[in-house]
Amino acid sequence: MKHIAMKNSTLIAIAVAATLLLALTGCKGAKKAAAYQDIYEEKPVIIYMMPTFDNVKRHEEKYPKDIVFNNEINTANHFFYETMAAPLIAKGYYVIGPVASEQIAANETRTPKQLAYGDLKAYGTLYGIDAVLMTTLHNWQEENGKWIVYIEYLLRSAKTGNDMMHKWVKAVKQVPLNLKKDPVMMKEDKDYATVMQMDNGTAQRCFLVEKVNDYVLRNMPTSSTRRQFEEDLYKKSNSTYVQYTWNEEGSADVRNINLEDFEQGAFVGE
Repeated sequence: MKHIAMKNSTLIAIAVAATLLLALTGCKGAKKAAAYQDIYEEKPVIIYMMPTFDNVKRHEEKYPKDIVFNNEINTANHFFYETMAAPLIAKGYYVIGPVASEQIAANETRTPKQLAYGDLKAYGTLYGIDAVLMTTLHNWQEENGKWIVYIEYLLRSAKTGNDMMHKWVKAVKQVPLNLKKDPVMMKEDKDYATVMQMDNGTAQRCFLVEKVNDYVLRNMPTSSTRRQFEEDLYKKSNSTYVQYTWNEEGSADVRNINLEDFEQGAFVGE
């Protein structure tokens, strides 16, 4: 009984601290105790990565012969889903494998919007899942030697339906161009293309989405199965809306944006 009381006291303390932090700092740059309050309270272990909602317009709709662009983003979108598991596993979570995930997804008839707001308790009852990760690729753009993609991450509890994490990312990779305006292969892109056996454009896009997955998902609290679970309670969380830019120097620049900035690129002009 003493152990249970101490455990409950710890949860109450976390909840109170998270509430205070939310009041003081809001969503932008909040401490992890506030930004991931439901993760600290519910302690999810098993995460189901729902197949990505792919809203990206293909050029074949207007330009049937633009197979290069279509092949690049098709591969990058698949690669985006495939590389989400690694950072989650590194944080100690158990991730449902791709084959089982596809089987689970085949039984779902609801739309992405219905899943974002609907009841997810069946996932816990039928499959023992604690949380469902929903990701959406909204749009790919090319602009002055840059690959740009708009990504949304939503982690929802299968027990309570609460949003455990919700992030919007404008991801940018700067791509140097030659005099003919063709992309120049940088060393990191060449190495990546060689290892992954991809062409340059595809490798650059895949490199970008993998880096963003790592940035967003490694910021989550460590799984409660590990002793480090509460070590980073008061460390900074990633902001809710960010522009993540991988620059020509081989490092990332991250700055806050607002929802309007994200929506302007993700939805306007589709």
